Amino acid sequence: MDMRKLRHDPRLVEIIKTTDQKILAIWAIDCVEKYMPLLEDKYSNEVRPRTAINMLKKWINGEMKMWDARKFTYPALAAARELEPIDKAACQICRACSHALVTCHVPTHSEGSAMYVVSAIYHLNKDKDKDKDNVTQLMEDERNWQIQHLLDLKKQ
Repeated sequence: MDMRKLRHDPRLVEIIKTTDQKILAIWAIDCVEKYMPLLEDKYSNEVRPRTAINMLKKWINGEMKMWDARKFTYPALAAARELEPIDKAACQICRACSHALVTCHVPTHSEGSAMYVVSAIYHLNKDKDKDKDNVTQLMEDERNWQIQHLLDLKKQ
């Protein structure tokens, strides 16, 4: 998979354009939560990304206004910046959480959440598996799951 195409996968962009904002938020959460244990198990004291996801859930449920929820994106980004020099995969998961949350403000940010998850997969596997085709396949499998999952959510 060409890393430059991660951000604007044309298949995903078209689906996002026609999807309800709250469905996109749920989808972004689902994308991130598959990989949150990798972050939370390794950095159990780092709560800012989980807080971002929890605030988005509150927004989805009408328990929090967008402007109040959106404020929690910045702490998740701060966690990403702190982890970047020591753990690029964890950093990407934090960024995915931030993008998931900001979907409550700008729906197209959900794409960033999915993109950062795929990037985390790359960073998790690039040194373990010297066969670039295997790493690429893992990334493509995740992207295909993301697309299918979003289509399934739209049908509900």
